[in-house]
Amino acid sequence: MIVERRNITQRDTANRLEQRETEVDLDRLRLVRSTTLQLVDGLSDADATVQSMTDASPAKWHIGHTTWFFEAVVLNPYVAGYQTFDNSFHFIFNSYYEALSPRHLRHRRGMLTRPSLERVIAYRAHVDEALDDFMSTEDVSEEVWDLIELGMNHEQQPQELLLTDILHLFLENPLRP
Repeated sequence: MIVERRNITQRDTANRLEQRETEVDLDRLRLVRSTTLQLVDGLSDADATVQSMTDASPAKWHIGHTTWFFEAVVLNPYVAGYQTFDNSFHFIFNSYYEALSPRHLRHRRGMLTRPSLERVIAYRAHVDEALDDFMSTEDVSEEVWDLIELGMNHEQQPQELLLTDILHLFLENPLRP
């Protein structure tokens, strides 16, 4: 009886720890994803579209690219019934992952007047909701957790680039926004 009770207690403890780890990872994902939106808060659609030099990328592209990564690498392959937001986004927001899809050239990203910033943010919300649902309700494998972790790291690096690109853009503007 004592052995049986100990096994149940250990199993319950392991389940609670696993649930807590899932909540921590989901909270961390939400924090990383929301930080990107905080960085672009207050930008106009024009601010988010312009590419100030070939080595920079528009803010709108950074938002779309980090969103595309989660859609292409996590949601499409691992979530049954996931509905892609817009198939054309896989072309315009891919950077160098040519094994996943063809890509729009980096030096031409500033020519993407469409989709609007509003639509890119709607895309992000669609993907975030699907990620949230998936991570909250599914038994996520270690392989998928590793991809989500990679996606979070992948998002943090473009956050730094996003700030640098916005600063360069604003420095190029004689009105000094």
